[in-house]
Amino acid sequence: MNRFVILLGLIILFSSCQETKRVYIASTLADCEGVAPQQCMKYKENHSDEWTYFYDTIEGFDYQEGYSYELEVVIAQVENPAADASSLKYSLVKILSKEKDQSIAQQLPVQTKPQDQNTISTIEYQALSRGSFFQVTIEKNSIEKTTDRSLKNKTTTECSEKDWNTVLSIVQKMEVEKINELKAPTDKRLFDGALNAQVKFIYQNKTFTSSSFDHGHPPEELKQLVNTILSLAESIE
Repeated sequence: MNRFVILLGLIILFSSCQETKRVYIASTLADCEGVAPQQCMKYKENHSDEWTYFYDTIEGFDYQEGYSYELEVVIAQVENPAADASSLKYSLVKILSKEKDQSIAQQLPVQTKPQDQNTISTIEYQALSRGSFFQVTIEKNSIEKTTDRSLKNKTTTECSEKDWNTVLSIVQKMEVEKINELKAPTDKRLFDGALNAQVKFIYQNKTFTSSSFDHGHPPEELKQLVNTILSLAESIE
């Protein structure tokens, strides 16, 4: 009898620390402010609710901009979260629906690839987890890296013309407008086994952001570029 009571108590305690919900994710990202400027998913729990910024991640969910989602997720309390981390952990149970936003598709030009790859102004590589942060930013005249989430403490060195041209030559071979469709070869980031990484290409009038992947294991299409970025970052004292 005592064992049954203890087991029942444990079940009740465990279930009280987490809950399953049906939530909605919008088809577009929004600029938001956390410890640093970033882009957030837009989230709500009921059709009638207003969209709110979602500053966290959903474990197991690979968001693709241009699609709206209805998800079933488990929300669990995190014991002793880091100072800048969420007290809640979201995990995907299943995708209930995924619908392409036709209004966005209709706004896209027939040819979305930039007409001149040399108009690119910035390439940014970012890798992060709950407790770690790493960012490299490369521009025509500078290479900058930081491990500070607030982006206040940075180390910068000059980007030589040779290095910038090397980066550009790699980018010119890529279908930049399709990098958000690339599939990651490994999924360790989904259970905190690797940093969650992305590459961002900033042009004069548009920004392209890759799908997420494990730091150190990018999709094959990004491997040469990522290795070059990390190699340049190592040159900064």
